[in-house]
Amino acid sequence: MDFGFYKIGIWSAVLLCAVFVLNTKSWAEAPAIKRPFPQAGKTHYGGISCSYAPAARNQAVERFYELWKNKYLKPARTVEGGYKVSFNQRRETVSEAIGYGMLIVVQMAGYDPEAKTYFDGLNRFRKSHPSQGNKAFMSWQVDDRGKKRAYSATDGDVDMAMALLMAEQQWGDAAYRKEAEKIIDALLKDLIRKDGSIRLGDWQQAHGNDSPASTRTSDFEIASFRAFHQATGNDQWLKVVERCFAILNQLQADYAPKTGLLPDFALQQKDGTWKPAHPKFLEGHNDGNYGYNACRVPWRIGFSAIYSNDEKSKKIAKRLMNWIVSTHASPAEFKAGYKLDGTPTTQSSKMVFTAPTGVAAMASENRDWLDGTFRLAAKTTDSYFNDSVNLICLLIMSENYWSPEY
Repeated sequence: MDFGFYKIGIWSAVLLCAVFVLNTKSWAEAPAIKRPFPQAGKTHYGGISCSYAPAARNQAVERFYELWKNKYLKPARTVEGGYKVSFNQRRETVSEAIGYGMLIVVQMAGYDPEAKTYFDGLNRFRKSHPSQGNKAFMSWQVDDRGKKRAYSATDGDVDMAMALLMAEQQWGDAAYRKEAEKIIDALLKDLIRKDGSIRLGDWQQAHGNDSPASTRTSDFEIASFRAFHQATGNDQWLKVVERCFAILNQLQADYAPKTGLLPDFALQQKDGTWKPAHPKFLEGHNDGNYGYNACRVPWRIGFSAIYSNDEKSKKIAKRLMNWIVSTHASPAEFKAGYKLDGTPTTQSSKMVFTAPTGVAAMASENRDWLDGTFRLAAKTTDSYFNDSVNLICLLIMSENYWSPEY
């Protein structure tokens, strides 16, 4: 007998068994995906549906996701195992971008086998760059070398907390929820005023820069606040929801009765009511107009309307969409900015303005506008901000986007 070959055979068998055991262990430890993409047909919305077949909608989302991922989702050089969403060509990022990235990849699990790796990498990056004001939050801007702006921006942290709640329900790991609860508690402590109105970031609390009170209408993430209430049982979040509705309704009634348009920023007056911010309040000449912040309101309020079948959100969306549909022949004509009386501030168009109106169209039952927006959104690419908001709106318009439920 050739004992050399016999020994080789024995060791080969042992090696094969070891590989099998390791692979079996790996498969056994792989977390089950509870809500795999696509969810179209499983997520029940309270609005109208796009006319395109579910398979066509799903394919459009998949194509755009691949484009977005290849263009913006990058390994973080300063955080081992970390990922970030590049904000610009200098590979800087912002907390808003990390929030969008976490929301997107958790929804794409089931289609993308690396979704959990990306999500955990984004979450690792978030935790590696805490805000100076409250360490539960992320610094609002971080460059490619890890240098950061000190304080937070509200919407990024709200989106991150929401994404962590989604992650718990997607992969079944309670650790995600514990992380979400830390952010949610910090939001109530530092970013929500006693009357339920929302601060711009933790720098206002840290520096005492909160008089007069100011707010950003695109931070009114009703669906997220409802999820926070369900997850924690804290009724303060219901007060925040009602305060958001009160401010939005008052601003529409007092400053945009014909258009339903909302300002980027609003300031509280001595009598307790709110008014559009003055030019150069924080970011530029359009701070009191419908600009690059408020353009996200139709997505935020529209998703609240259709996911919860919420009449208060529907009314706000309908006021805006009634004006949009009656004054624009098609989504392609919608401009990238307006004064609250409906006068365009530019003749250019951007998908970050147009795509959210498709979500609001679902709530206001404007099917032609919804179909036209979906068609335009599926083929139009631009920069990080446009493409990220566009992709989230495509997920909603295709009825694939879901919210955590308790």
